[in-house]
Amino acid sequence: MSDIMTPARGGSPLHVIIAGGGLGGLCLAQSLHRSGVSAAVHERDDSAHSRDQGYRISLKGTGAQALRACLPPHLYQLAQATAIRQARLMSFMDDQLVPRFAKDIPPATDGGFGVNRRTLREILLAELPGVRFGRACRGYAATADGRVEARFDDGSTETGDLLVGADGTGSAVRAQLLPDAGHDDLGWALYGRTPLTPELLAATPDVLVDSFNRVVAADGSAFAVATCRPVTPYAEAVARFAPQVRLTPIQDCFSWTMTVHGPLPRGVDAAGLHALATRTVAGFHPAVRRIVAEADAAATFPVVLSSARPVGFWREPAVTLLGDAVHTMSPGRGDGANIALRDASLLGALLSDAARGAMPLLRAKQEYEAQMLDYGFAAVEQSRTAPFAPPRPVGGGALGLPPFLRGPA
Repeated sequence: MSDIMTPARGGSPLHVIIAGGGLGGLCLAQSLHRSGVSAAVHERDDSAHSRDQGYRISLKGTGAQALRACLPPHLYQLAQATAIRQARLMSFMDDQLVPRFAKDIPPATDGGFGVNRRTLREILLAELPGVRFGRACRGYAATADGRVEARFDDGSTETGDLLVGADGTGSAVRAQLLPDAGHDDLGWALYGRTPLTPELLAATPDVLVDSFNRVVAADGSAFAVATCRPVTPYAEAVARFAPQVRLTPIQDCFSWTMTVHGPLPRGVDAAGLHALATRTVAGFHPAVRRIVAEADAAATFPVVLSSARPVGFWREPAVTLLGDAVHTMSPGRGDGANIALRDASLLGALLSDAARGAMPLLRAKQEYEAQMLDYGFAAVEQSRTAPFAPPRPVGGGALGLPPFLRGPA
């Protein structure tokens, strides 16, 4: 247990329960661990490798700064060293790769960088005590002394001073805390991964390599591909910054997403989803067809897209929310993970202040919620109304995103 005390309970150690071991929940746990605050993470997955974690995500300046504030320096350096090479070009094309808009992407000046989601999660798990897998939080109850009892699907419970629901879009914590909170359905997308062989790389047009791109057909189906190659080989990065950390080797790959017409197929396995992707790009440029054809079919999976409706303050004094559990947003701007990391950094700093006696725990919680609801739902709104930063048109013209790039309504 931590030796940091909170005056709220007569000098007893502050204990935080985190429901959910995704990027936001683990980042918060790292922040609290660095501050000496006791925290326990409960994750519903059986292990850190029990399901696909997704592929590439882009940390913008806000997300990178939050990660740096929460991680020990050597783990943050490891995250930077295993970063994915930065995209050099933004390009929007039709299905034959004829460019409609394009602009160069200057080197990042805000400290942001791309990461492999699995790698970042493994770094966030490194050296972190109190993580328990195979435990889904199913709800909570207030205790007589003003604390909170978290309840898990295996029948067990745990009591703490604060329960943080970081359990994603389907959050059980939010369902109890805010039963009227709703989401708008934004459809779904396919995610896939294609090993990056020298032959495939040589055959792929430059506009699809190390670029931020979107390829849109006349019927609204769309394809985007990210080149995932680390700045530093994993073995070298680990040896230099954190020899005790074990990272899953990640093969260089193309990570791709696809917008497909029609409802999400039910009961279709990865092979069936890959076959659907193959049919969807049948009329696309041969380079796109080849990337999909050579994909690891078993690594194809669907993602349901949704956008949270704004919520107001809640009265429960010992429960709060973080990340997708409260402000799920469209992935178009790539802000979801960044905002979750910002949540973790803000909440971690305020809880550290509360644990040191600089402010009451309830005030720290309320200050977090006031800021988080403000910037979080501003990001939700931006992700819906302006999913892409406006690119520069090829050959001149006004800025803006034309209808053919917006995909199906």
